[in-house]
Amino acid sequence: MPLADKAYIAIKKMILTHQLTPGEHINVAILCETLSLGRSPIHLAIHRLDREGLVEILPRKGILVKAETLDGFLDLIASRQLVEPYLTGLAVEHSTPELLSKLKQLIEAGKERHRNNDRYGAMEIDRLFHQTLYEAANNKLLANFAAQLLDRSVRLWFRPLTDRSEPANTDELERLYAEIERGDKKAAIQRMQEHIGSIQQKYLG
Repeated sequence: MPLADKAYIAIKKMILTHQLTPGEHINVAILCETLSLGRSPIHLAIHRLDREGLVEILPRKGILVKAETLDGFLDLIASRQLVEPYLTGLAVEHSTPELLSKLKQLIEAGKERHRNNDRYGAMEIDRLFHQTLYEAANNKLLANFAAQLLDRSVRLWFRPLTDRSEPANTDELERLYAEIERGDKKAAIQRMQEHIGSIQQKYLG
């Protein structure tokens, strides 16, 4: 894995798990020492995180971990509701046995993470499921946009649940998978809309 990717993954995890807290200034020298990496991969990772909205590069002032507001989260969910169901429909149209196999494997991996109370691991599996589905839609521009929205909204995974009666995330993905496997485009789009809508119910109330 390229060093810049290693830096990106490590710093992003530190932000999501609040090892780097919203409003905190990032010290590049300390990150270099902590991650045993040079300044160049750290800076490349920081610029990538800046594009995703997780940090803000302030000229002559440094690098700030951005705080996501409630309105920001609601905007993210609304944007995802517009883009991701459409991509899901395209993915159903372009579905292959290889896609179905990969999605099924991700669901099983997600169940294992859930059993082990591995919240960060479950989040990564969820993101991989979405990303795999959208790449199958054969619309690279929209898939990249959807990935950016996912990157910003994963912070919700680390907020306390407001409604624990909601089904587990893997249960929702499994129901979505069933519609994709059947080739039911309309039902798959509806399942994705419900899946994204449940995010607001679970984490924002």
